[in-house]
Amino acid sequence: MKRKETFINDKRRVSYLAAIYNRIYRGQSVLIEGDYGVGKSRFLNLIQPQKLRGVRAETLFNIHELPASILQELNYDVKATYRRTPRHLKQICSLSGFFIVMDESNDLDRRAWPYLKRIIDAGVPIVFAGLPKVRTYLSSEHPDILSRLKTLVLYPIVVEDFILEYKDFEPEAIEQIYVHTRGDMRKFKEVCTDCRDKAKELNHSLIDLNLALEFLSDLPLI
Repeated sequence: MKRKETFINDKRRVSYLAAIYNRIYRGQSVLIEGDYGVGKSRFLNLIQPQKLRGVRAETLFNIHELPASILQELNYDVKATYRRTPRHLKQICSLSGFFIVMDESNDLDRRAWPYLKRIIDAGVPIVFAGLPKVRTYLSSEHPDILSRLKTLVLYPIVVEDFILEYKDFEPEAIEQIYVHTRGDMRKFKEVCTDCRDKAKELNHSLIDLNLALEFLSDLPLI
């Protein structure tokens, strides 16, 4: 199956994917929460429902640009202006057959949240992803919006799953890379890539602990 080629077989993430499909097919929204490097953006790429079209929204856009960009992704010829923002919002709320993906939701302009609430209440599902401070902010400033979201917390994938995925590494090497990178998936992948490049240079088919330690000497232990 194509998804398993790019997705480590983690039971939590598999169950989360099913939960998200159940929500968005019912027109309900989700908040995916996780610290830096746990794989939120990668997980979002796995959300590919057959019955709904995914539309990615740039969370750094200004308040008048955000609704227009969503409509543009849906192939509507609209221009982003403050004067037309209410019209664009109303148009989005009247449409169906799609869901909105908002990665890095912690970057959203605070003024955007009431607009997003209108979209959520219209039955247009939104999948938010962001740092834990998104939930903290909503709990304080917009508890009504938070109550409309199902929160799913992503944690770093366990070492055993990495051992199964990185078969060109000795298990001890993977364990040490995971420990030294403190569960930061970006740093973990960076070290693994460095190890693979070095192994290729040395013509080694298996990356052992000694080779891995060459790239971990500058990383402090927890």
